[in-house]
Amino acid sequence: MHKPSGGRDYLISLLLASSVTVFFGFYLFIRRGFLFDAPVTMDTLYVPNKALANAGVMLIAFIFLLGPIVRYFDRFDKWLGYRKEIGIVGTFLLVLHGIITYFYLPLKVPQEELDLDDLDILAGVLGAAILTFLFVISFKKAISIFGAKKWWFLHRWGLRTVILLTAIHVVLLKWEGWWKWITVGGNVTPSVAHPLMVPISLLVGLFLFWVILIRFYEVFFIYENFGFTGNEGTQTPEDKIRGQKFFLGSFWVFVLLSLVILTRFVLW
Repeated sequence: MHKPSGGRDYLISLLLASSVTVFFGFYLFIRRGFLFDAPVTMDTLYVPNKALANAGVMLIAFIFLLGPIVRYFDRFDKWLGYRKEIGIVGTFLLVLHGIITYFYLPLKVPQEELDLDDLDILAGVLGAAILTFLFVISFKKAISIFGAKKWWFLHRWGLRTVILLTAIHVVLLKWEGWWKWITVGGNVTPSVAHPLMVPISLLVGLFLFWVILIRFYEVFFIYENFGFTGNEGTQTPEDKIRGQKFFLGSFWVFVLLSLVILTRFVLW
């Protein structure tokens, strides 16, 4: 169902996005030791671009999580009303991240090294393109063009594809660095003032994969025909209770893993 947007909805979404971006920017400032005044070997927008990218991923993952939240916990029904606006703001952040990466990071990401033959780059570009398409068709006029059923199918599977591409992009880019940090930590360098602080992308990646786990559960236990028909309304009260248990159980596993990571060089 299409929901008309209001100024208040966009304001709340912008405040949420701003809060997440500022928090990530502050965290990166502490960990890196700089924000805009980068060392001579790095680009001025390198750290702000990281904040934008991680905030964008968080917002897109969050709107993917909103469906399960509303299905299992009635008190959060009103949150669903902000999904479109949060998605649009998240799309803007990720597209801006792509623009900055291509045009304004010549030291860290030379344009000649950005090759679509690399799966991580291709996944990022395709994800941004699909998000842009979903933004274009998010307005009411698109429903009359595509028809309500096809419009909803495009949004449902478009977002699922974006989440998959985002996971591929993030893992291929970050896995080596994550594993190195987990196993050996790091050393103080001009570009990293506090290397034992958790890379923010690792926590964002963990959140992203928790969201994907929740949605995989729904594909097999909530949706009919694995979600191709778009019908999740037939869930029984027993299905809802099982869904709540899985959601809460996996949430606490996510929290525990986050705490383990946060205390990696403190307690063990």
